Amino acid sequence: MNLYLQSRMSHKIRNVRKWLAATLALTLFMTAIAGTAAYAAEETVTNMQFSYDSADYDTASSSIKVFVEDNKVELLVYATTSSSTIQKDVTADTTWKSSNTANVKVEKGVLTGVGQGSATISATYKGTTISIKATSSYVYSSVTLMQNDATAAATKDVELGQSLEFTLKGDSEDITDDAVWSTSSSSIATVENGVVTLKGIGTATITAKHKGKSDSIVLNVTSPYKSISISPEETQEMNIGYDDLELNASVESKSGSSSLDVTDAAEWSSSNTNIATVEDGVVTAVGPGTATINVSYKGVKSSVLIIVRTAYQAIKLTPEKEINVQLQDEPVQIQASVQNNDSTSDIITTDSDAVWTSSNPVAATVSKGLITPKAVGETKISVAYKGLTRSITVNVYPTVSSISVEEDELEGFIGSSEDLPEVIGKTFAGDNVDVSKLIKWTSSNETIAVIEDGKWTAKALGTATLKGVVKDKLVEVKLTVHKKPVKLVSTNKDISAIIGKELPYPAITAINEDGEEEDVSAHVTWSSSSDNLVLKKDTFKGIEASTVKLTAQYLNKSVLVSVKIEEEIVKITVEPEKIQLYPGSSKSVKVKGYYKSGKTVSLTTKMNWQVSNTNLATMKSSSSVKALQVGSGKLTGSYQGIAVTISIVVSPKLKSLVLSDKSLTLAAGQSYSVKLTANYTTGEPVDATESAVWTTSKSSVATVKDGKITAVGKGSATIKASFAGKTVTIRVKVK
Repeated sequence: MNLYLQSRMSHKIRNVRKWLAATLALTLFMTAIAGTAAYAAEETVTNMQFSYDSADYDTASSSIKVFVEDNKVELLVYATTSSSTIQKDVTADTTWKSSNTANVKVEKGVLTGVGQGSATISATYKGTTISIKATSSYVYSSVTLMQNDATAAATKDVELGQSLEFTLKGDSEDITDDAVWSTSSSSIATVENGVVTLKGIGTATITAKHKGKSDSIVLNVTSPYKSISISPEETQEMNIGYDDLELNASVESKSGSSSLDVTDAAEWSSSNTNIATVEDGVVTAVGPGTATINVSYKGVKSSVLIIVRTAYQAIKLTPEKEINVQLQDEPVQIQASVQNNDSTSDIITTDSDAVWTSSNPVAATVSKGLITPKAVGETKISVAYKGLTRSITVNVYPTVSSISVEEDELEGFIGSSEDLPEVIGKTFAGDNVDVSKLIKWTSSNETIAVIEDGKWTAKALGTATLKGVVKDKLVEVKLTVHKKPVKLVSTNKDISAIIGKELPYPAITAINEDGEEEDVSAHVTWSSSSDNLVLKKDTFKGIEASTVKLTAQYLNKSVLVSVKIEEEIVKITVEPEKIQLYPGSSKSVKVKGYYKSGKTVSLTTKMNWQVSNTNLATMKSSSSVKALQVGSGKLTGSYQGIAVTISIVVSPKLKSLVLSDKSLTLAAGQSYSVKLTANYTTGEPVDATESAVWTTSKSSVATVKDGKITAVGKGSATIKASFAGKTVTIRVKVK
């Protein structure tokens, strides 16, 4: 009996004899080689030895014997130390090493055969090392694939459909069932316990492996047939809902001398089962489009194109729009019809091929187009007919005891069109339900307004009553049609609002498309850009300092008003308090406001200035006044209700001054009066003699008062007259 068989027999009783391992083991003694000197308190190894099953030891090679992919041998290590003479198992604490892991591997004392050869196994514990030789061998010297009791060839040509079986021998032993069988391509061939199943055309390698040894064979798989054909072979056209199409498949032998019908045995498939399906050659049209029908049998393949169409152009439901009913209503009948390709139509409501369905049968059911409400809810009623489908939505509402609208008055302009009002129904339980879709609307005067597609449309100026009815319930809405506004104008674009104080809304004027102006203040809807502005019916109030946009909406137009919410102004000062101008000149004013808190703010551009006489002056800008003609008047403005007034005096503009004489020669003691004339842009000269300021350059020669010159002493002097910013002179010589 060889060593491998002895090993296998011993493994069967190994567990029983395990506890005797220490006494039956062959021991190797080894004196530890001292390293560095140890401290007296440090534990040292005084003795180490291996322990193993005697059946695993080969005396011929003086080594532990292992076999590749077969048994694993366990080595134990026992040691005594300087602190105890009792042997203890230190296997788990030992460091293990193999000198050749390509032959033998070791892990925690367990040896595994990897390849043919030997290795030295070392175990180290606390600096002490012991070793033992291990030898690895194959269980079988070789394994061989067999077919029909003969060695299988390296390659083999086979045909699909052919049966094929191999066995595996290890030396002379049949190891077929113990071997691991595999294929390189499962789409070509599969294998199980040596039995090969051919799947497709191509090449596949079949391999059998056991105990580290393997053998393989290359299979070249071909079809036993030359080709396969489909009948009919040309492109086929089908209509949904009509008869199925039967296809036949036949294969031709390689010699071409014979053919075989394989319709039932072949594998059939469709490239798109949403278009057409196939089973045993029978094709069924499912949906419009194209699909390729494929057939294969023992490696040969073929296909045919199928074109699927609907037999009709379209399907139509009457009514076409959604249906709205109440739970207590009678069933509703709808009609389905199809248009033929020749443009004629057929009613198919009750046709046996027309399939009616409800997406929510809890809400409503359908049978041959008859819809019966069952419960409050929504459903989609559909009809399918020979590849065509059409649906309609059905809404089932509860019974309502009353109906109402939020606003019973509407306004519009000629040509405007808006959605009909939302109608709310009150149920028996007291719940509010939107029943707008149930309402049937009419107009009391279709000259003024008409009802179309869920909207009212204004046609002419006037008033019409829109009436909404469901069962015996009625709501009425008054519609007033105005002229179409093209622009809205506010009396104030900027408003100052004192925190906490209410103000009236500014007046709003609509400029209509015919050019006429209309006060629509009572008809506008106000909205605010911020919660800092509280809106009431006729007034508004600011609650926090900020700037807010106030919007007035009237029909299709709107206008913005800027509202500045601020502290209360307690005093306003203006500079200058009096404005003197001449025609054509301008003057700026400055206004300062004092808040209750003591802070100041410039109000110059916020005063809404008004001139008492628009012929006298006008506002050039929000802070500058321009004189137009001579006269006097007042400039007034206000902010937060505090008014200020500035006097305006417009004088004519002085063009030139003219003296009656240019020079004089007088004797000492002699007097002479000259006249000063003022010429204005108004064209009317004025005597300014007494109004002018007169001066002399040398009072020892001559003096002057109100134009009267008196000679005093010999010499020359210059007399000057000044008026309204201009001056003129006269030369006086005294003899």
